[in-house]
This record gives sequence, C-alpha cells and structure tokens, in this order.
Amino acid sequence: MNREQQPSRRTVLGGLAATGLLATTGTAHAAQELPDRIQQIIGRPEFDGAQWGMAFYAPDRGEVIHAMNHEELFVAASSFKVFIGATAFEALGPDRRFQTRVCRTGPLTGGVLNGDLVLVAGGDMLLSGRVGPTGKLNLPEPDHSYPGAPPLPGDSLAEIRALAAQVKAAGVRRVNGRVLVDTSLFREGRENIALNNQMITVSPMMVNDHIVHAVVTPGNAVGAPADVHAVPQTGHVRFVNEVITVSGTPKPLIFVDNRLTGEIQLGGPVRYVPYYVQDPAPFAAAVFAEALRDRGVQVRGEACHGSRRVPIAEHTSLPLSEQAKVMLKVSSNIHTVTIPYLVGAIAGRAHDDPKASYHEFRRALFRAAGLDGDPAGSDQDLYTADTFIKFLAHIAKRPYFRIFRLTLPIMGRDGTLAGNQPESPAAGHVYAKTGTGYMNKTMNKALAGYIELPDGRWLTFAQFMRKGVASMAEGIALGDQAQEAMAEIATAVYEGSRR
Repeated sequence: MNREQQPSRRTVLGGLAATGLLATTGTAHAAQELPDRIQQIIGRPEFDGAQWGMAFYAPDRGEVIHAMNHEELFVAASSFKVFIGATAFEALGPDRRFQTRVCRTGPLTGGVLNGDLVLVAGGDMLLSGRVGPTGKLNLPEPDHSYPGAPPLPGDSLAEIRALAAQVKAAGVRRVNGRVLVDTSLFREGRENIALNNQMITVSPMMVNDHIVHAVVTPGNAVGAPADVHAVPQTGHVRFVNEVITVSGTPKPLIFVDNRLTGEIQLGGPVRYVPYYVQDPAPFAAAVFAEALRDRGVQVRGEACHGSRRVPIAEHTSLPLSEQAKVMLKVSSNIHTVTIPYLVGAIAGRAHDDPKASYHEFRRALFRAAGLDGDPAGSDQDLYTADTFIKFLAHIAKRPYFRIFRLTLPIMGRDGTLAGNQPESPAAGHVYAKTGTGYMNKTMNKALAGYIELPDGRWLTFAQFMRKGVASMAEGIALGDQAQEAMAEIATAVYEGSRR
C-alpha cells in the first residue's frame, strides 16, 4: 500500500549516510512539509497498491532533498535514454555534425557520367524533412515512428531532393552507371525498437527514420476496400491493401510484410500505420534515383567500372545537440538504437562492432560519475534512483550541460512533458526524460532529470512507479496519471525550495 512506503527518518538517514548523500539540517522545516505533500500525491486512490521510488539531490550542497526507496531497482524504460544522450555528448561533442556526400566514380563528359553515383552515408539521422526552412526541428508528439501517429509535416525527402538538385547543378544529365549507397561507416545490425517487438535494420543511412507511412481512408460503403497510399511515395515500397471498411468496431491495422490487414470504420477518421523499411540502403538508393529522375537526370543503371570517387554534392546535418532531441524530447526508439552505433563507429572507430565500443564509452562515463560501469540490474533495464541522481549530477558538471539539458523534455513546454503542469510555477524549469513500460500486466513509469530552482541552483532527480493492472488500456491510463503525479511532485520540490 502507498501509505506503507512513507520512509521513516531513521530509514532515510541511514540509507543516505551509506551512500554519502546525507542531508544537512538547515532545511528541516521544508523537509518535514515535502514528504507530506508527496504522500498526498502518491496516496491517491488510483495509485493504491503501487510501489514508488524517488530521490531529489542538490549536487552543489551534497544534500538530498527527499528520498524514498532510492536503492530499490525499478524499470527505467525510456528514461535510460539520458545515459545514451550523455554518452554521445561526451564521446562526440554536442557540435558534431554528420555529412552525407554524393560522389561520382567515372568521368563526366558533356553531361554524361560514365560511372556510378555513390551516396555516402555519414550517420545523419535527420534526412527526413524534419528540419524546417528556418532550421528549426519539427518534433510532433507523439513522434511519427509510433503506431497511429501521422507522418511528419512537410516533404520527408527534402534533403534527398536537395542532393539530387546539387548533382544536376554539377552538370550531370545522364548517369550510365548505377545509384549506390556506401554504408561502410559501420556494419549494419538488427535491433528491437520495443514497439510490439518490431525489429529494424540499424544503418548509417537513415531516410525518414526508415519509415513509409500507410495512410488509410475508409471506403464509401461497408465492405468496400479502404484507400491506402504511401507517404513518401516510392516505387521501392508497394503495399498490398487488404483493409476492409466496416460499420462496427474495426480490427486493428497490422502489417504482415508489405500486406496491410485489418479494418477501418465507415465514416471514421484517417488512420496511419508506419511501415518499417528493412533494407535502408536499397531504400535510400531508390528514393535518390527517383529524385534524380524528377530533376531530369536519367539513370540507366548499367554496370560501370571505376573506383576513384569525386565528390559532387554534400549535405551537412544539424549538430548532435539538435539530433539528440528526437530521442530525448519525443522519445524515438529508432534514434535510440542508432546513436550507440554512431558513437562506437565515429568516436571509437569500431566499424565492425560499434556497439561494443559504445558500451566502453558508457562504462567510462558511469565510472567517472562514481558508479559501477555496469550497475546491477542494468542488463534488464533496472536502475535505482541513486544511480540516476549521481549520473545526472556528474553531467551537470560537464561543459556541455547547458546544451544537454535543452535536449530533454521541458515540463509544461515541449516534448513528452508539454502537457504536464503547464500553469505551475515550475513549468519551464523541469528538464526530464519520461519513461513508460508495460509488461506482464505491470505498468512502469519513470521520470528523471533536472529542476532549476528559483535561485538558479540545480537539483537532479529520479522518480519511478510500478503497479499491476488488468489490461494495457488500464495501464496506459495509469501511466498518464502517474506522469502527471510525478510532475506535481517536481513542482512541490520546486515550490518547497522557496520557503
């Protein structure tokens, strides 16, 4: 029961002394009020039977503001992405940019290229039209990579089309050879993106996050086939439409390979289903060849000899500090599984096994924070609140902290925290990564990050909740309630600091 989780003074002080995080006595009155307020929040009926863990820490004073079950393991879910983001900042630097180049392999005479065009992947994760004309990222929430979310606004092939325009501007009118893609930056790998056990191919060539959306519109009568079209449209991906229009509750829309099955309700809204492209390099080659043809550049596709590469087009990405926002602000799992490969391949120069190299960088960062390189339970996504507050406290001392915190969702302002506590005094002052995990009829919720206090000081914090539920629908509703409760608790800590 929730009431049984309220820590005694002896329990908290004993645990904090053991971890070297003992609070000072100067905040005794505020410390007395804060646990009561937190207990009011987590003691609500909807959280009956839930287990909570949390810790709030002031690194500049070595002071724990509040702690509860801070040494207990909880499912971190997507909140663990702060570890990936910080490791990338540490290893690559926030200013790291990624180049996508186009090279020709043969002579160019009179507009005719007697050779191939090679699209050289550099690890840019924003070849998706996500960057607007002013250079600002489009970060809709939920992200387009999640089932049910619409495609990104704008042209998802904008950068590919811009490269094709550069090729034409370089004088190429006909390519006798092929359009090839060089993915030698790292060996591609298969990863689970934790969306109904969906697997993807992680590649240094990422076009539109490896996604083509099926946009499904109901037919004009019961029993009629639905209308299905692809965004972006490409000959490389062709859907087989088996979706039927029905009057009652429709069956879910599901891809089986490229076959889209299920039902859509007559007169109902348009539905969106992401199709995850499993062959990123051929997909990129196809959409680039199509973009060239749209520009009037003919591609004959004949085998040509020639190995010397001459660059003729290039696209330079936004810096890592912007790229990381897709993983952190809107929680893209596709970017989450890709960034470790980039860290290992670029910083570690481990092109054959980049993930192993990434883990060495991550272990080193954990050790620098005073933590075990592989904390107990981390192989199962289990972490303590203590692990998070210590890690985040170390990052707060790094030169990139000011930029790093801006990659996190900001409570009441953007990302996955945009709708939480928007009118509270703490809105705009809590920078934290959300986490949601449903498994074995248990809903797990997490929130970890920073609170900027009114006097300019910073707190690090982590909050966790788990509770058994009867269904996923109940779990989703509970997760939303728990996230708002965690935001309320962060607000209570912020307000308590002013007393």
